[in-house]
Parts: sequence; structure tokens; C-alpha cells
Amino acid sequence: PPPQAVCCRDHQHCCPRGYTCNVAAQSCEKLLAPTPLLPAPTPPRRAPASPSAPLRAAGNEPGAAMPCDAARSCRGGQRCCRSRGGSWGCCPFAQGSCCSDGRHCCPGGSRCPGGGWGCSPQRWDLP
Repeated sequence: PPPQAVCCRDHQHCCPRGYTCNVAAQSCEKLLAPTPLLPAPTPPRRAPASPSAPLRAAGNEPGAAMPCDAARSCRGGQRCCRSRGGSWGCCPFAQGSCCSDGRHCCPGGSRCPGGGWGCSPQRWDLP
């Protein structure tokens, strides 16, 4: 196999780095480039709501900030991902998946198989 190859689940084939195995089609598919996480800003302090104002759950309004923890949040339509050093980063995809490297994420319908090298399609025939 080529250096840093990815071995397929059938234990008969391999794909070069940057590709994933499609066992059903017996082919290698190019991985999508992962997206770097954006910094999760500290939300601005708000004045306390008046006693007569109804309370609204965070994230119910379109474009509302999505809290990661008590100190950090991401914009609406983004997903919070734990970044390196235990802080937070924002994935620009609401249905995205966070990479284990703590620096990247992948769009919805794909996943980060390891190390933030690329995003592979999330399909039934792939692990």
C-alpha cells in the first residue's frame, strides 16, 4: 500500500491518504477538506429582563446565539465544538460534526474520520 494508506474494511484494498474506501462501489472517494473552527466569542452582557417581559429559551429565535457554556456562545446556525486547550470553537454548520483534533469540523452528512485530515461521507457502508 502507499505510505499513510487507509485500509478498507474488506481487508483486501487500500486507499491513499486523503481518500476513503467505498466498499460497495469498490472505489476510493476523495475526502472533503475540513473547515477550521471559528473562535467562540463571549456574549455581550444584557440588561436584566423586566418582570413583565416573557422569558425566551436561547436558540428559539432565528439567528439567536447558541450557548456553549456560561461564558461562550456561537452564532445561530453554528455548532459549538470543544477546541484545543478545553476552550470552545464554532463550526459554521448547524448540523456539522466536530473533529477530534479540536481545530476543524465537517459539514452535515459527513464526519471527520481522524486527525482533521478530511471529511468523509456518512454512509451505511462506511464505518
